Amino acid sequence: MRFVQTWLLLSTLPLAVPACAQPASSAAGSAHGGMSLDQFVQRQTGRIMAADTDGDGKVSRAELAAIARNGRDPSRRFDAMDVNHDGYLDAEEVRTTLTRRFHRLDRNGDGLLTPDERMAGRARIPQAEPANSPSSPQP
Repeated sequence: MRFVQTWLLLSTLPLAVPACAQPASSAAGSAHGGMSLDQFVQRQTGRIMAADTDGDGKVSRAELAAIARNGRDPSRRFDAMDVNHDGYLDAEEVRTTLTRRFHRLDRNGDGLLTPDERMAGRARIPQAEPANSPSSPQP
């Protein structure tokens, strides 16, 4: 009986070790709502590359415009990410841009983006006004 209990205990150790072997910043960040560079890049790259509706592995300006939120014009964003100026965004261009963005948003330089840091970054993005809002210039 003692052998069976010891064997059961030892057989579960390999499952526990990988969870404990995570970097401290990643484990601590998840507990406090922080997001690591890898998590941020993977999440955002997935969202942008999901716009690739024709399945060619690249996102065109029109495909990016189709997923634009809050009526924002994504032209400036597209131009900034299209590093090789071929008219398409590939995964590497997106990752490069998102890595730069992560480091800009990580105000305290701890390698984690907190919800507050992400909100502060969103507040700096100008919001587009609807075309027929009262403050829009009239023709």
